[in-house]
Amino acid sequence: MPIKVVFVPLADSEGAQSIIGAAMGVAASLGAEVDVAHLGGDPTRALGDLVGEAVSPQLIEEVLAQSEKRAKTSAQASRKAYDAAAAKAKGVKSRYQEIQAAVDVAIEDRGRFADLIVVRRASSARDVGVRVVAEVALMSTARPVLVVPSKASASIGSNVAIAWNDSLESSKAVAAALPFITRAAKVTVISATDGGAINQKSILAYLARHGVKAKGVSVKAGADAGKAITAAASKAGANLLVMGAYSHSRVRELIFGGVTEHALASARLPVLMVH
Repeated sequence: MPIKVVFVPLADSEGAQSIIGAAMGVAASLGAEVDVAHLGGDPTRALGDLVGEAVSPQLIEEVLAQSEKRAKTSAQASRKAYDAAAAKAKGVKSRYQEIQAAVDVAIEDRGRFADLIVVRRASSARDVGVRVVAEVALMSTARPVLVVPSKASASIGSNVAIAWNDSLESSKAVAAALPFITRAAKVTVISATDGGAINQKSILAYLARHGVKAKGVSVKAGADAGKAITAAASKAGANLLVMGAYSHSRVRELIFGGVTEHALASARLPVLMVH
């Protein structure tokens, strides 16, 4: 499927110019448009911890005022970051919007009408809001999600690594990433194994039919398959890793498997994921 609409949901302004710039760079290479949305959330949610407590009207007003002030400051910084990124991305059509709604609802509503969603990788375990954005985008939109570091390069996808384990998820990820893969100067298919071999013949043949001459590589998974894959991708000089997103449980979908968890939390290069 061609990528014509790139959606960038911002939970805060940290690294916003870099993230938007990366989205603009992707859009420029693919002939796409960029929709940026600052997700302000609902200020009344700040009162959640006070429900059931005996609190004064004055305290409630103070909590609401502080929440609204933080949201306004963040929105102003996001708008400034967008303006700066848009000024550099000549020829890329883009839009900016502030949305006052629950983060999950806003991403679900807007994300399903995009071809690619670009989000920031959480900088730490405390970066909960950004982590929620990535998880909702992955699990609730049925769209490919590009997770980029806060200091992302505007050049993404010239050298692509594919994490391949012959699964439905990895197959879906490859299909979604074809607009990147077919334009890449170099493509490496990486399989992490624990002694057994993963058949790469079919995926290499599939890519060849799309005009892509890819190289197959197998690495030892060891105790951390995610780390082994990202290390192999870095060794190949990749500036984009393509992989499926896996969850431990269909009931609690936000509990991810080890490889997905590593990519969300620690990967230093941009990762395109599909659930």
